[in-house]
Amino acid sequence: MTEPCVWRGRPFAPAPVRAIAAARRAGAVVVDDSGAPVELGMLRLAWEGARAMLLLAGCSAIGAIVRLVCRSKSPPLRREQGAADGPVVVVVPVLPDVSHTFVYREVLALLAARPGWRCVVLAAEPRAPRHPEAVALLAKCAYLPRSGVAARLLRLVRWLCSARGRELFSLYRAAEGNCCGLLGKRALADGRDPGNAFELAEMLRPMRPRHVHVYSSTHPTNVVMGAAHLLGVPFSISSYVDFEFDYTHKLLAEKHARATFFRVVTKHCVKALASVLGSAVDLDRAPAIYLGLDFKDWNDTAALKGSGRLVSAARFVEKKGLRYVPAALRTLKDRGIRVRWRLIGDGQERKELEAAVRLAGVEDAVDFLGPLDSAAVRHELLAADAAVLPCVLTAAGDRDGIPIFLNEAMALGVPVVTTPVSGIPEMVREGETGFVCAQKDSSSLAAALERVLSDRGAALRVAAAARSFVRATIDIKTTSAQLLARIES
Repeated sequence: MTEPCVWRGRPFAPAPVRAIAAARRAGAVVVDDSGAPVELGMLRLAWEGARAMLLLAGCSAIGAIVRLVCRSKSPPLRREQGAADGPVVVVVPVLPDVSHTFVYREVLALLAARPGWRCVVLAAEPRAPRHPEAVALLAKCAYLPRSGVAARLLRLVRWLCSARGRELFSLYRAAEGNCCGLLGKRALADGRDPGNAFELAEMLRPMRPRHVHVYSSTHPTNVVMGAAHLLGVPFSISSYVDFEFDYTHKLLAEKHARATFFRVVTKHCVKALASVLGSAVDLDRAPAIYLGLDFKDWNDTAALKGSGRLVSAARFVEKKGLRYVPAALRTLKDRGIRVRWRLIGDGQERKELEAAVRLAGVEDAVDFLGPLDSAAVRHELLAADAAVLPCVLTAAGDRDGIPIFLNEAMALGVPVVTTPVSGIPEMVREGETGFVCAQKDSSSLAAALERVLSDRGAALRVAAAARSFVRATIDIKTTSAQLLARIES
């Protein structure tokens, strides 16, 4: 089946006319971000082509002006003090989303503690499952307003006429040699693109925010850092290992230097941030605050019935290590151990995982359940004998912090089987609060799973200890209070 051509950012971003023409020749349909078909006649295609040319010409002209009037020197470092008397604004990258429940829980806790605070969302993922936490946050947030080509170009020109606007362009020129991060069509296609700093500034200005806090240190922080600079407002960052990612317009040193603080989610991340930034890091402004759980939603206790049921819930990406599970299942079956793997999620490695299951000959022991909301994940965990997530450090350096799925399983009294990667050992200690195997090693994984499934006494003891540990360590009331105190300090 021919893949559809996606018009991302419809109707704000111009349609990808060439891609649409090629898709039509191949018999593919055109859809928007939600997957809904888009009908395009010749007149509309011509109009979209004209919009694309206007955007290209406008951005080229603005770029030329920037090179004339903006220095290629980073503006003075100012950690704004914030004289405004408005609310604190919390900025969320995307809502709903398949894997951001940990963000939504924390933001809901912050808003419950400070009802006057505001929440702004940069982008939506219409096809993502709506977890209960996402539904609750949707009632409390506002989305970044979007504009079309002409309105965006006029906004860029207006800000270019201001001293702070020119400073923001200078920051990108100094860091990257050009201002492409603030121009171009991606800002119209995705609200998380750095170029949306100007749109966010326009949205926030009437609120007179006294502080802005953003989740994700990648492009969403570019947006917030830019808007905060334009408005002269202090900002802070919650990063969840994404500071190590490889992405465009990174500006990590600038983000860390200009933010009032750069929160990370594990003690391991503090060391990793220091290794990335070297002498530029200020550890006093890099607090480690764990992501919490709201235990009122995780009060049940799994029965551990001994059926051999294993559960994994994750995006199907390399760092989750799921590709090593099928061979481990084969080993267990060959040893006569009853096992069934319930796999929740989806992602770019779906086909590779299905092929690995076939290669291991364990199709009869694997259930691909697709993306499920958090209530369904909880239901699956309560029927499980173990939660499995053999995380790895990829060749590109990608890794997890502490997967929330492991914390959820521990809270329900489900034994977890994982690897000593990144911050995981801060929660999962071999034989005490979980079962640990070597990463990228199916034999070691099989041995750990065999210990869980064959020694019920050990499984019950470890699961009980893990349940007590996470309740004492990552209660959302405690962790959100720690973050709230940093924002208000």
